[in-house]
Amino acid sequence: MFVRIVGLSCVALGLFLCATLDTSAQDKDKKKRTGTVTGEIKSSKATPNGKNTIIEVLAPGEEKARAYRVQYDPKVKGPIESVLKAVRAAKVGDRVQLDWIDTGEGLAITKFEVLTKK
Repeated sequence: MFVRIVGLSCVALGLFLCATLDTSAQDKDKKKRTGTVTGEIKSSKATPNGKNTIIEVLAPGEEKARAYRVQYDPKVKGPIESVLKAVRAAKVGDRVQLDWIDTGEGLAITKFEVLTKK
């Protein structure tokens, strides 16, 4: 009886370890989500510290606008300067196209272009 309990415990421990090791390997191989969106700027506001800008873009077919901010550049320890300049120049109502990446903290703009001005 004791041998069965020890054997079952070892099997359960082995399955648990295999499951946790497998998920950590999947996390390392997981690529970040990226994409391109074309839509209309619905709002634009500065972040609380004033170093970045958050815009909300409504893409065709979506009911709600999504929030985007400019990607952080570790070389300058701030947002990507050229993208930030373009985002701040765009006005509410402009039709834009942007490339984004999911940083885990939100969606960040890596490339930005104004297609038509309102």
